[in-house]
Amino acid sequence: MKKTLTPLALVGALVAPMVVVSNVAAEPVAWDKQDQTWLTQESEHFSVSFRNGHEQDASRVLDIAERIHTELLPFFKTAPSLKTQLVLVDDVDMSNGWATPVPYPQIRLYMSPPSEASSLSSNDEWMHTLLRHEYTHIMQMELGNGAVKGIRHVLGRHAFLFPHALTPTLLLEGLAVYLETNKALGYGRLQSNLFDMQMRMEVAEGKKSLKQVVSSARELPFNTHYLYGAYFYEYLATTYGEKAIEEYMQDYSRKVIPYFLISGSAKRAFGKDFMTLWQDFESYLDKKYSAQIASLETSAVTGQDIQTNVFQQITAPSELGLLVNRSNGEDRPELSTLKRQRGDAQWTPVVHTKGISALDTHPQAGIAASRAISYADGRLTNDIFIYQAGSWTRVTNHSRFQTVRWMPNGQQLVTSRKVGGLSELWLIDAKPDGQQEKLWQGEKEFVLGDYTVTADGTAVIASLKRPQQGWNLERFDLTTRTWHALTDTKAIERTPVMLPDGRVMFSADYDGVYNIYAMDVETGEVEQWTREVGGAFAPQWQPGLGLVYQAYGSNGYTLREIIQPSAIKTFTIASQQGRYDYPPAVVDSVEKSQPKPYSALSTLYPRSWLPVLSIDDQQSLVGATTSGTDALNRHSYLVSASWDFSNSLANYNLLYQYDTRWLLSASRSYEFEKANKEKDQYRITSEDNIAVQRANIVNAFEDQLSLNAGVTWNHEAVESEPTNSTLKPFNSTNEALVGLGLVFDNREGYLNVPGTGWGHYADLIVETNEAFKTDYQGQKYQAQWLGTWDLPSRMTLTARLGAGYADSGAKAFRLGGNKTAEEAVRFGRDTQALRGYDDNVQRGHRYFTQRLELESWLGRVEKNWDLYPVGLGDISGSVFVDSGAMWDSGQERQQLTGAGLQLTVEAKLGYNLTLPVSFGYARGLDKDLGQDKFYVQLKGNF
Repeated sequence: MKKTLTPLALVGALVAPMVVVSNVAAEPVAWDKQDQTWLTQESEHFSVSFRNGHEQDASRVLDIAERIHTELLPFFKTAPSLKTQLVLVDDVDMSNGWATPVPYPQIRLYMSPPSEASSLSSNDEWMHTLLRHEYTHIMQMELGNGAVKGIRHVLGRHAFLFPHALTPTLLLEGLAVYLETNKALGYGRLQSNLFDMQMRMEVAEGKKSLKQVVSSARELPFNTHYLYGAYFYEYLATTYGEKAIEEYMQDYSRKVIPYFLISGSAKRAFGKDFMTLWQDFESYLDKKYSAQIASLETSAVTGQDIQTNVFQQITAPSELGLLVNRSNGEDRPELSTLKRQRGDAQWTPVVHTKGISALDTHPQAGIAASRAISYADGRLTNDIFIYQAGSWTRVTNHSRFQTVRWMPNGQQLVTSRKVGGLSELWLIDAKPDGQQEKLWQGEKEFVLGDYTVTADGTAVIASLKRPQQGWNLERFDLTTRTWHALTDTKAIERTPVMLPDGRVMFSADYDGVYNIYAMDVETGEVEQWTREVGGAFAPQWQPGLGLVYQAYGSNGYTLREIIQPSAIKTFTIASQQGRYDYPPAVVDSVEKSQPKPYSALSTLYPRSWLPVLSIDDQQSLVGATTSGTDALNRHSYLVSASWDFSNSLANYNLLYQYDTRWLLSASRSYEFEKANKEKDQYRITSEDNIAVQRANIVNAFEDQLSLNAGVTWNHEAVESEPTNSTLKPFNSTNEALVGLGLVFDNREGYLNVPGTGWGHYADLIVETNEAFKTDYQGQKYQAQWLGTWDLPSRMTLTARLGAGYADSGAKAFRLGGNKTAEEAVRFGRDTQALRGYDDNVQRGHRYFTQRLELESWLGRVEKNWDLYPVGLGDISGSVFVDSGAMWDSGQERQQLTGAGLQLTVEAKLGYNLTLPVSFGYARGLDKDLGQDKFYVQLKGNF
């Protein structure tokens, strides 16, 4: 039996990797709240869509964008032929953005500016830096000359016709970081001391090869593509000049065949291929950093190591010891306390956590935490929780409070947030539905970073970025509601903490390296307490431990302590005086249209098409496929249709999705089954499927519980069959189900754990055949539960139970085969996998299945094959036992069991696409029905 590859599948197999490597997975904007509407405003080269209330922000975005367009055009020579669609969003508590050239140039802009705790903080103005970075992506990926340009005129804007979108990510992100940087003015990541620290430690502790950098996604530093890419472009510009980079850009933009001609373009522009250039680049880095590293290592003054972790840990002092949210990428995060006992570090678990972004403790009032929560409506926002007496209490609801500090009275909290790009400081009661008072709201480009409350509760000392300046420490008087500058330097002074003696402790980069300092706020006298080779961050003062901070190295952050820190150097803060005085990001206002209501139709129409052609001894398919999405990515569709000239049959596929709630699909496909010994005679059966699903009708428990609905229709029939067929008669079937599904899902994934790291999934699906007149009658009920437990050594144990019941007039369930992914189908689910047995080894209207699987992370290759778009990622293995039975009323239940092994290897394709390929062996233990089965499949987790 052969099933035809539908046009949709054919196109998906061809295009999906290319869409992924455009560096973005486009997501719909968050659902609108009451009274929210979308507007659009245009300038000469841009169109910006935004929610009402952000009119001034959108107008400024267009002014900044047009300035950036003018500045970048000489470098790239050409600009997008279409207006770039900008979408301004304020639904996510993070600083980010993305860009893609398909199906038209579009950029998503997150309004929330970065705090002082990241390399993104080295900016003159957040929106200017963000737009310059993302528009650099657009300008680079849009390049297309020669044959590429000609084919685009015929087929439209397909991802594989954007050569620079198919290059290694470091060549995209690296150029954007290079061009976002202005070293003369002092902004951009290539002049950031944090960025410089990361590369210095790469050189000090072991540089990555080009094969590693091309593939790296889960190895430190996590911004490898940005870091190595930016310094690589700096090396190219320094050695060969920017004109050579421009020549490379133009040369590669003519390549119709992606991936494999990239080194040829490099050789024409620089005289060397990329592998040779990378060897020279490594020598350049050694020369750049070797003397500095030697000097820092010679003069280093560091604390005693406690523990190293891949992530910087969130910490807070407490009476029981240093409170640490321990998150290591392989175990379930957990709040623990740290103290010294007989000279050894002693950890005491407190409670498991999820999404902790800030912590503080009070001796009587307990632990206050800010948690980032991802909601079904597309928002990612923070709220405040208090842990006391063994349980969590939620204090705020959808408040977006990202930082939290106790007031000395233990009854109130000082919290901060960013809304509409504006920083705010609040005083709230430490109880649900308590009073909340806004203490301060900054104007545009006043960005509030981390802060600490003074011992008497009269003031807050914070890291604050004022317009056209860098980050300084300032004191906010809670009575007068006014700010008073404590520092005015070019250093980034970050994460202030009050000391018992009234001084303020913080991390700063006065000499180009981040270290820990203590300052007397009255006299301005400063003591330096550490001298790290990498950098020192996140200081805390913990009685019994003294100074505890986190030192950066290429393997992660090491928690270190200095019980009695002493002054390495003393100076006055006035001696560090220095200002940036960046020029304004907007000089002149550009001509622009008046805002008008947003229309999805203006961007929804198709921008490309692909022919579909499949010819074999059974059929001759000719057709076309197209797709589209609107600027908000709320409406997305894919349509494919073809005609089989050999058999006069039509194939089609339609897929439409509206944000994360509505999904509509319709398809027709055919199976060809040899009807007799004659090679060219087949029985052709058709299968039509229509599905409509509505997700997230009702949500609860942080949207981990959801009510969903679905309608599925399936029709199977014989289209043609030779008269001399020897096959068993085929009965046409027609099934239509209407159902409701209750789903709970709190599973979590971790960096170094394959699949699910911990959590539970459960669903209850109820469907009926009675809504439409079909060949089936009655109800169907199904339920399943998957529980995953985190085990030591990057291992997990997963148990699954599945059960189903259908009325006798309903379509029977099927058991057998290795298609575990089909168990994830929510509505119209009729298959349960049982590895070690044939498909459909049992049928019945009742079933009960069980599975136990032990999975382990085995290793990480994380390398490409030179510069080719092929590589390997993680490798994992599992052992499993499957068991189950299907039967009808009155039948004896026959339990079948299988066991096996599975090896999963992540194939890295197109530099960015990760395809987990599983190689499995299963043996059915039943002496009559069991078989030895080997299989290869794309692994799918749900």
